[in-house]
Amino acid sequence: MPQITAEQALQVPQQLKRQGAQTGHQQESAPSQATPNKKSLGDDAVTLNAQENTNTLKKLPVEDFKQSLGSDNSYLKETLKVKLAEFNLNSNTPLSISKDTFGKLEIKGPLLQGDLDRITKDLEQSPAFMNAFGRVSQHQPTLDYVDNVVKISQAYGVGNTLFNSLVSEDSQFNGLTDIAHRYQTMRTTSQQEAPQNAEPIERFQLVIN
Repeated sequence: MPQITAEQALQVPQQLKRQGAQTGHQQESAPSQATPNKKSLGDDAVTLNAQENTNTLKKLPVEDFKQSLGSDNSYLKETLKVKLAEFNLNSNTPLSISKDTFGKLEIKGPLLQGDLDRITKDLEQSPAFMNAFGRVSQHQPTLDYVDNVVKISQAYGVGNTLFNSLVSEDSQFNGLTDIAHRYQTMRTTSQQEAPQNAEPIERFQLVIN
């Protein structure tokens, strides 16, 4: 067996130390090499999700929804102003109109109860008014929800799985009435599954002035 000098014997621990340091450095470097791939996969998933959400939004004529419902809203507010004037009341009086728990028209504002009752009775006898209010009370919450999703998607490029579930693959079933029906069903189901102490879904209110 070859003999080693005392100087060589002293160098052995230093060599082992250097080898250990190199091995540790290689092990630490390994995870960092995998990081870019992991980040890239995450970015791809976000991009695909954003693209899917954008495609879903393109299926909906949101601006047409707004114009259609805007006409009903304008008609309702103008009718209320005219009705106030008919009873010699200030046409700029702030009023809110909704339906009570029994589905009957309910008007509230800073007026005598007798005046509110007369206005309510007259409006209930107008099929045009009641039909327009029925459409607005059903569709406005849905339109507000859709509009909010669109704005968030455009601002942040994020998807919304819940919203996508309301949109049909067939565009002929994506009218505002169709989406409103699915949205209302979703809200009702969520309310039924919510805890007993959860706040109830608020009824729609149209406010003028």
